[in-house]
Amino acid sequence: MKKILLFGFSLFMLTSCMTSTSLYDWKNYETTSYLYYKKQTPEATEQLMKTYEAMINKPNGSRKTIAPGICAEYGYFLLQNGKKAEGVAMLKKERELYPESKVFMDRLINRFSE
Repeated sequence: MKKILLFGFSLFMLTSCMTSTSLYDWKNYETTSYLYYKKQTPEATEQLMKTYEAMINKPNGSRKTIAPGICAEYGYFLLQNGKKAEGVAMLKKERELYPESKVFMDRLINRFSE
């Protein structure tokens, strides 16, 4: 009986120490967003746009979906850079993926669709 308990406990300890996959794949988002907000150069802007597009077009992680807020943030980023149609489309995509953001997304969409 002791051997079974020891084996069970050992097995539990080994499996609890395994690395887990994250729900979302953030690509290089932390670094590129930091560099953009720190420098705001054309190169940093381009790199941040590529990171957003990679996160949206190739979502990984265990959920295989776009992380919450990324479409909204990218949409607002596009709006700030004069790309109104694409920005509003991203805000709508955020609303579609995460219905709990509907109230806030509708306000932004109405504000920028005028």
